[in-house]
Amino acid sequence: MKVISQSADELVLNEGSASGIAIGAAFVIAGAAVGIFFRQSSPYAIWIALAVVVLGVVVILMSSSITVTVNKKSGHLFYQKKRLIGAEDTKFAIADILRIETRRQWRTENTGPAGDSNVPTQQQVLVAQSVILFKDGRELALDHQKTSSSLSTGGVVLMGGQGAEVALAVKVANFMNVPFEELSPPNMGMGINITGGSGGISL
Repeated sequence: MKVISQSADELVLNEGSASGIAIGAAFVIAGAAVGIFFRQSSPYAIWIALAVVVLGVVVILMSSSITVTVNKKSGHLFYQKKRLIGAEDTKFAIADILRIETRRQWRTENTGPAGDSNVPTQQQVLVAQSVILFKDGRELALDHQKTSSSLSTGGVVLMGGQGAEVALAVKVANFMNVPFEELSPPNMGMGINITGGSGGISL
């Protein structure tokens, strides 16, 4: 998520779907390559290629971009989630927003085999996502979940809370004058919690 424009009364943010489209396109190209170069050597190559191409097309179609417009004059937040197959536009009252949260959590990901082993290894990756929490319990994703920019080694975070995802969430919270809170896993070291519309920080 990045700031597109900002004035005294309006803040516009956008997070595009370029990465999702690029990944989908890579699957389509890989599938086409498999079909072209291996169709003679294996009877199953064409089916594998077709499956990879279909997967790539699905990834492209499901990739989404988020545009958030906060207008203090009207007192509303305009939220647009756009895909190649359609768009969703929603309007919310700023007065109904309880706070903005940045949530960090550990996610297990498979990595390549280590050393001479052919068995894939797993590692814990810290991911973060900011959400808008409403007074009635509804939640709205402010951005897509992504790898946190905090510095981590194994299961220990050496520096928490000063990543780009937190800075932007604090900026949006301060603009709307609503509280901000950072939620971190219990095994994170030196995480911080930021609360209050004025951006106060407590360690």
